[in-house]
Amino acid sequence: MNQPKYKFEDFLSDAPVELLPDASLQDKFAALEREVADLKVEIGDLKSDLESRSTAFDSWFRRHLDLLVEEAAKEFSERTAKSTFLTAIEKAELNSKIEQSVEAVFQREANELAKSVFKAICSRIQPHALR
Repeated sequence: MNQPKYKFEDFLSDAPVELLPDASLQDKFAALEREVADLKVEIGDLKSDLESRSTAFDSWFRRHLDLLVEEAAKEFSERTAKSTFLTAIEKAELNSKIEQSVEAVFQREANELAKSVFKAICSRIQPHALR
């Protein structure tokens, strides 16, 4: 996934509302209201984009995590099977326990990584944009 990189300037308004000195207060107020409405739409788009990226990252991460768990459990099981002779039922139980243990460790690590990534993303976005 090749995502665009944002810069601080991306979050600045393209052109601030210019209030003509001879405009009425109602016109000035209306212009400012339009700018606020536009900014709310922009913030909504950024929130949606952040949620979308977060969901995409989460699904990608979980997919790869599942593969790692499966491979680690299989490798450990193969090493264990070589050193001991187990019945088919014992092997299935052992594989299941190993996979559950490995998955629990990876899940804990995944949650910590996801929290770190989310904090990093949030720290790059202006704090008031997330409200």
